[in-house]
Amino acid sequence: MENLETRWAIRLLNEHKDICWQYGINLTTPVINISSGKRTDGYWSPRHRTISISRHLIETEPWDTVLEVLKHEMAHQYVTDFYNDADIHGHYFRKACNKLGVHPAFVTNKDYDAKLEDFKGKLPSDAKRMLTKVEKLMALGQSSNEAEAQAASRKANYLLNKYNLQRVEDDSPEVKYHTICHKKKRIESIQRAIMSILQEYYYVSCISSYTYDSQDDAEYRSVVILGKKEAIKVAEYVYHFLFDTAQTLWQEYRKKHKAGRGDKVSFDMGFIKGIENNHKEMLESSQIELNEDTLLPVRTVKALVEQNHIKNQIEVSRIFPKLTKRHYGEHRPSSSAYKNGFETGKNTHIKKGVVNRGGGISGFLN
Repeated sequence: MENLETRWAIRLLNEHKDICWQYGINLTTPVINISSGKRTDGYWSPRHRTISISRHLIETEPWDTVLEVLKHEMAHQYVTDFYNDADIHGHYFRKACNKLGVHPAFVTNKDYDAKLEDFKGKLPSDAKRMLTKVEKLMALGQSSNEAEAQAASRKANYLLNKYNLQRVEDDSPEVKYHTICHKKKRIESIQRAIMSILQEYYYVSCISSYTYDSQDDAEYRSVVILGKKEAIKVAEYVYHFLFDTAQTLWQEYRKKHKAGRGDKVSFDMGFIKGIENNHKEMLESSQIELNEDTLLPVRTVKALVEQNHIKNQIEVSRIFPKLTKRHYGEHRPSSSAYKNGFETGKNTHIKKGVVNRGGGISGFLN
C-alpha cells in the first residue's frame, strides 16, 4: 500500500503541473500527502506548502472526483500565493476557483457528501417518468416482429425529443459529465462512430480523453459524455448498447464469413452508418406534438440539439480549456464487410442491451 500511495502522490504531482498548464496558472509545486483520515477529503497547509488528499477518497471515488478535490485545494494554494491568504472560502477563493475551472459543487464549503451530491446532480421528477417510459418502449423493442420493434424505437425517440422541447425554456438543470472507460490504451473507431451518433441525436457532447485508474496505477483512454443528467443517462445506455451489439454482431459475421481482423473497422463503420440511417428516418418521418394543437417541424429539433451543444460547450471549456479538434478520415464503403454491417445496422433498433449493465436505463439512474 505504501508503494501504491507513493505512485498516487507522483500522479497527483503530475496532475498539479498539468492543471497549471491547462489553465495558464503559475503555482509552485507543493508537497503531496496521501492522508489516512476519512472525514477530510482534501486539505491545503500554507505553513508546510502541502496538499493532502484522502486515501479513502482515492480508493472509493472515480478519478474525476479526485481531480475536483485537488483543484479545490489548488485554489486555496492560489489564494495563499497571490492574495496573501486573504480569505478561506470568500471572494478571492471563488476567483481562484474560476481561474482553475473548479466545478461549482466544489467551490462551496459544504461537507464532502453534500458536495458529491451536487456534483452528481439529481434527476427532475418528469425526467424520471420520461426515462421509465423510454425503457418500457426499449423492452418492447425486443419483439421478433420487425414492425413492432421499429414502432417502439420510433416512439422512444419521439418521447426523448418531445421531453427536450418541453424543457426548452428551463435553464435550471446544470450540465454534468460522465466518463466511460474500457481500460484500453486507445479509442477504437467504433467508439468514435458511436460518439458521433450520440452528439447528433441525443442532446449530449462527447470528448475522447484520458483517465487514471488508481487501483491499476495506469492511464487509459476514455469517452466523456456531457449534457443534462437525464440526457447523459440515455446516451450512456445507448453507447453501451451499440458498443456491445456491434461486438456481438461482428463475431457472428467473422465466424460466418471467415473475415480477418482488417474487416472489423469496415463492418463497424457500416453498422454505425446503418444505425445513423435509422435515426435519420425516424427524425424525418415524424413531427413532435408539443401541445394539443402544435406540431413542431424537424428543423426545430435539430436546432434544439445544436442549442444543447452550445450549453454543453461551457462545461467542455471548463474541463478541457486547451482542447483541440481533430479530424479523422472517412471510411470508404467498398468492402462486403461494410455492406453487411450497414444492412445489420439498419435492422438494429435501440432496445434492452445484449449485455446487462445494471438492468437497463433504470440501472443507470442509481
